[in-house]
Amino acid sequence: MTDLPAPPAAQTAGLALPAIGVSRQPDHREFNRLYRSEMGRVTVFLLNLGASPYEAADAAHEAFLTLLPDKWRDLEYPGAWLRTVAYRKYLAQTVQRALPTDPVPDRPGGTCPMELVLLTEEQNDVLEALRLLTPAERHAVVWKMDGFTHEETARATDKDPAAVRQAYARGRKRLISILVLRKGDDSGE
Repeated sequence: MTDLPAPPAAQTAGLALPAIGVSRQPDHREFNRLYRSEMGRVTVFLLNLGASPYEAADAAHEAFLTLLPDKWRDLEYPGAWLRTVAYRKYLAQTVQRALPTDPVPDRPGGTCPMELVLLTEEQNDVLEALRLLTPAERHAVVWKMDGFTHEETARATDKDPAAVRQAYARGRKRLISILVLRKGDDSGE
């Protein structure tokens, strides 16, 4: 094999030439780690806010798509950002499906988000009880269930931390009373 002469310096000034044999593909291991750690959690977060399993999975995937190609590297709080964007994507789905015109197609390949998110009977009871809370209470409780502080929730949702704390306290109290009543009904009391 013959060596090619180097191009004149004037032609390559300011250009970054890739080294031969070195891949220019970005390293996506960190993104994959973020995806694996947050995808199921964001999906459950949306389920807790009232989405169906398919709606939750679609909205969570759409939120992750907005992170590509490199936006995810610049986020200070990717978990909160993903939940906020996924919730907005879910709400957009709700508006779009208000007037269905086409039949829902079968999902190809047997893919089902429920394979990734399996809920226990207790979790299903909590989901049903969450649906009985007001939207503000539900949001505060679900963000807290997902491990966020009231201050983080307030920052992510553009609300006052005191309002988030108050909604959480009311929601938690109502949630407990709903679940206690249901447990009493189930045991035959």
